[in-house]
Amino acid sequence: MIRKATHDDIPALVGFLERHIETSMFLLGNLEAHGLDNTDHPHGTAYFLRETGDGITGVFGATNGGYLTCQLPGIGKTEAQTYAHLLKGYTLRGMTGEDAQVSTILDALPLPTDPWHINLTQPLYALDLAEMGQTDDTIRKPDAADRAVLETWLDHYLRDTGVMPEAGIVDEIAVRAAAAVQSRTMRLLLDEAGTPIAMSDLNARAGQAVQIGGVFVPRDRRGQGLGGRVVAAQLAELTGQGIARAILFAASSDAAKAYEKIGFRRIGDYRIAMLKAPTTLSDPT
Repeated sequence: MIRKATHDDIPALVGFLERHIETSMFLLGNLEAHGLDNTDHPHGTAYFLRETGDGITGVFGATNGGYLTCQLPGIGKTEAQTYAHLLKGYTLRGMTGEDAQVSTILDALPLPTDPWHINLTQPLYALDLAEMGQTDDTIRKPDAADRAVLETWLDHYLRDTGVMPEAGIVDEIAVRAAAAVQSRTMRLLLDEAGTPIAMSDLNARAGQAVQIGGVFVPRDRRGQGLGGRVVAAQLAELTGQGIARAILFAASSDAAKAYEKIGFRRIGDYRIAMLKAPTTLSDPT
């Protein structure tokens, strides 16, 4: 049976997602931040439960902002068609999650030919912070004096990762730089002179886990291990706040090596799919 989650389901819902936390961070983080009934915030999410006599066996989420995510172990084509029918009239922008699950759902959706801006698989990594080594590096939050540097870095980040079409990058830089200066989660790695030389951020936070994202090293400083260092320093800070586990996906082989050097181990694959343009879904065929 598939049904929409209610407030009475929250304890069991959280318990199920925490058992699959490495690929459930957006589902958990959105639930923790916005609950079940938020229809205004882009990250507010509608949750649908797959149940058997043993309780919840899967979760499907659709955000107000047009993004899908799921935790549906063992999903097949027939079940994916059920979610495709539920989504009739929904304006889709993209989907993220465990690689095989996301692929199965996307194959069921009524999408136009060649719809994707990006649709790729990245290696998924995790680290128990109790196993992490010590770090002497210095990090801090961004401030207004960092605005120009952040604009350059964010421009390069968006172009290097390909997470959005080129046409929208210029406008997006100003929005993201303004948000970065006010961010409570972004951290800048400093050199001995106090100059920022790398950055990292959080994609999601839920319970005692975080998903690291937004890691960037300037093009002329790459290959020096700075990506791993800024992540390690941020995780050391988070350990003092009770965080016990970190998850991330690596955008390149160099990034993967940097994360492995500080203790991350590959645990699977993660799919990131973003449409060229928002698409309102019709009846699946």
